[in-house]
Amino acid sequence: PSEITKLNIYKEVLKRKEKDPYRDSLFLPIKQLSSKAKGAACEKIVAEYFSRKNHKVTKAKNSDHDRIIGEKKVEIKSSFLWVDKNTGQGTHFRWQQIRPNQDYDIICFVAVYPDKVEFWGATKEQSKKFLEVQDSNGNWTYNQHGGKKVNSGTFCIDGFPEDFPWFTKFEDLLL
Repeated sequence: PSEITKLNIYKEVLKRKEKDPYRDSLFLPIKQLSSKAKGAACEKIVAEYFSRKNHKVTKAKNSDHDRIIGEKKVEIKSSFLWVDKNTGQGTHFRWQQIRPNQDYDIICFVAVYPDKVEFWGATKEQSKKFLEVQDSNGNWTYNQHGGKKVNSGTFCIDGFPEDFPWFTKFEDLLL
């Protein structure tokens, strides 16, 4: 094992870890989970957080959404910062697997920073209007699968919450 620690790749990984903005974060244990477990943990964070804020939170009616909060069917998408491996700076969030044609009323975008968690949202209509767009060449700008020429029905967005003027504070959508 000590031979491995002398390899350049091992040293590169250590350098990256030292630059990780989450290295001292309370959220590091969640960030280190597998993608599926991380998503499930963030769904539970949303459920418990809004339950503690006196919103009625119940299980989903079907697999097209994650929870029901109040009377709204909510799809939950979460992201930690994507980090530049050279600088250690967070470059953007990436919310993935957004499917506007599924059965939900609002979508919750969870932004997990090293020092805070923010909850943003949009109605399904708002997200459809923003995501289902084509550029001047007919490419589907935010398409996640199958290239940009065909609308796969699954989208992803990269950026910070302030980059999306159609985002609203999530709790405001629950009123």
